[in-house]
Amino acid sequence: MINKWLDCNTPAYDFALQQGRLIRSSEFSAHVAALAHTLAMQNEREISLFCRDAYWFAVALYAAWQTDKIVHLPGDETRINATPATLRLADEPQWGLVIAALCEPSALKPRALQPYAPHACQLVIYTSGSSGEPKAIHKTLQQLLTEVRALESLFGAQVADSLLLSTVSQQHLYGLLFRIIWPVSFGRVFAAEAAFFPEQLFAMSLAADKVSWIASPAHYKRLTEQQPWAATRPHLAALFSSAGVLNAEVAQRIAQSSGMPITEIFGSSETGGVAWRQQPTAWQALPNVALRINATGALEICSAHLFPQQWTTMDDAASISADGTFTLLGRLDRIAKIEEQRIALATVEQALQHLPEVTDAAVFAAETEGRQGLNAVVVLNTAGITLLAQRGKTALIKQLKQHLIGDIERVAIPRRWRFAAALPINAQGKTTPAALQPLFASPSLLPQTLAFKQEGEQCQLQLLITADIAYFAGHFPSLPILPGVAQIHWATQFAREYFAIQGVFSHMEVIKFQQIIRPNTLLTLQLTWDEARQRVTFAFTSEQGSHSSGRLVFSA
Repeated sequence: MINKWLDCNTPAYDFALQQGRLIRSSEFSAHVAALAHTLAMQNEREISLFCRDAYWFAVALYAAWQTDKIVHLPGDETRINATPATLRLADEPQWGLVIAALCEPSALKPRALQPYAPHACQLVIYTSGSSGEPKAIHKTLQQLLTEVRALESLFGAQVADSLLLSTVSQQHLYGLLFRIIWPVSFGRVFAAEAAFFPEQLFAMSLAADKVSWIASPAHYKRLTEQQPWAATRPHLAALFSSAGVLNAEVAQRIAQSSGMPITEIFGSSETGGVAWRQQPTAWQALPNVALRINATGALEICSAHLFPQQWTTMDDAASISADGTFTLLGRLDRIAKIEEQRIALATVEQALQHLPEVTDAAVFAAETEGRQGLNAVVVLNTAGITLLAQRGKTALIKQLKQHLIGDIERVAIPRRWRFAAALPINAQGKTTPAALQPLFASPSLLPQTLAFKQEGEQCQLQLLITADIAYFAGHFPSLPILPGVAQIHWATQFAREYFAIQGVFSHMEVIKFQQIIRPNTLLTLQLTWDEARQRVTFAFTSEQGSHSSGRLVFSA
């Protein structure tokens, strides 16, 4: 039975896991009823909903539908004010009215819950902006239920009674379907907190009996062989991936480590789910989805997840085999015009990713000094980092450009380059131009992180100290050196990023500055966190030896 939590005759069952506490379906029903009572008194027809916590998100979503509200889901906190809704619900006061506070017990009799009319329950989601400005997409609960019924028919037996554990946000369609609509509809327990970092993902998995992961290719790419796979394997029921195509090497590595294949879902915000696969097999359509290729080579679908149900052209090139399975051939919408030539950005990224010094890469078009060109963010492998240390940034970029000649048009060779330990991603696990652009801000206040490794309370980062870092300005004009205060600031900032430091900075101890740091230096920053004493030991070193070290003490 769909949404059995609505039936007062159904015994209460485990509904969600929030901060280690199991919430029962009866409590969820009471929260929905209380919030629906409050929302019914509001004149606004459209509301904005933004939550980190999936449980309070579910309460607000189903309460809003009880009162015939149209729900807008801003993609992230920067888009909250971009929706037309003036009534904003959230789980933090800085984003809107706090849902938990609106659900507190009242002397008034709560609103009686009614069965949902799926065609009447409306939702507006927004695209991730990976190929431009976020676009509003209107959905109904009927479309969402049609899709989760298909998921249940294919994967329900495998997922069974496992905890649904997500790394992605429910503010976008993939997270909304897998993290909210599917478990709520079919009575499965979902985790309220997102397991965004690998350490959270494994810790929460080990604490559960069985878990199913809802993650993106970017999150799977960050999982290494050093994670506790052997202990986690018995806890895994299913692994899902969407929001992008999973690299074959990553898929194979995770399958070997986890003991099971990753189930990939292909689709978009506009179309909903289209197909699925478990590599190395080809893509096959989801139930109630028909496929064809048009004259331009683009994939067209006719899907029950769309309304009206008619043939729709996607921005993906594909080829269909005789057995009905298909192969994706790349995106058709990521085209930039550079010096009057049409450049496929995916082709440039593939050329970069095939270079022997590169692990991953992303590009976007930008205008610099009146000229249109491509900016590239590149993740170097060990060989690339070694070359960077030996030859320097300018020489390495020249070598990378030289290797691209013949593979892509000369005008497509990126003009501006940045190196990073990983491609920046948004809450949906996608790399967008908006996420890449801050890396090219000048002057920069932070070094470029080329690699990082964390084991428990120790973290090691490799940092490229570029000449455009703001701290070099005026210090000194004829011999620029990095000020000691900048080194301490970086040690503090990176420590807070990688360790759970809650206290405020108190003081420094045993600070030593041994050698100056010049522009275009490759540094190693070693951080060690002592939680009992609330202090971080740091050390900056390079091939030249030690540069600085000390301890940073935080108040308890």
